[in-house]
Amino acid sequence: MLSLRRWKQGTLGERAVRVSAGAGMSVFPCFVGDSDPRLVRIGELETEQWLVSHHEERHDPDVRTRSQRIAALFQSHGPLFAGDRPAPQAGPGVALAQP
Repeated sequence: MLSLRRWKQGTLGERAVRVSAGAGMSVFPCFVGDSDPRLVRIGELETEQWLVSHHEERHDPDVRTRSQRIAALFQSHGPLFAGDRPAPQAGPGVALAQP
């Protein structure tokens, strides 16, 4: 019988290390999984992504600015987030460039 062990990790990076070492399977965003050659896709998942904020806080200038930047990042890098193209090879802590 197949035994599945569950574990909790603090970061995607820690989980990716365990999965790439053969500790199991996991679900990663395409831009994470595609950037690590040790990981392979075993299926496709599709979900809508929503950017939400508290109805009173969404009008705060800082919250609105961050929301707009996140939305612009998703729009400008749509194929990357959708898994239509591989992620650029980047080290830990490297962010995608803003348009």
